[in-house]
Amino acid sequence: MNLKINFLADCQQHIPYLAELLYEQIGKHWAPNASIARAKENLIKHANYNQLPLTLVAFINDKPVGMASLRVNDGIQPDRAPWLGSLVVDPAFQNQGIGRTMCDAIKQQASMLGYNTLYLLAFDQTIPNWYEKLGWESIGLDKLFNHPVTVMSIKL
Repeated sequence: MNLKINFLADCQQHIPYLAELLYEQIGKHWAPNASIARAKENLIKHANYNQLPLTLVAFINDKPVGMASLRVNDGIQPDRAPWLGSLVVDPAFQNQGIGRTMCDAIKQQASMLGYNTLYLLAFDQTIPNWYEKLGWESIGLDKLFNHPVTVMSIKL
């Protein structure tokens, strides 16, 4: 597998595909106001290098197959920052370690920007088990869009 990770700022031509992937895999299931158009608008704001929000894109053979974002806030607990969000891998490329690689890349970006803790929220209650295998720990429960979410953190 020839996996490469680029900043979204360097590959904005893929925003339409990534917006659709994000909507199909996350948005339509959890966010009441989600749409592909809204995902595109948000991704355009994530086309940054050294400031939040930023998004990293995973490529295999020059085809985008996943993404993850680093943002100041993910809709809850504004006293905590930054947040890993929008971690999504194309279903055809799941279970190949891409999600883990994307998590590591976002952790590295957060650390380079001076943060020592990273947070995330998980809508799907099966997801925390996966993150725990990567060293994350559950630190509580919250709600977003009237859905219960698990809040997790990891030291950088």
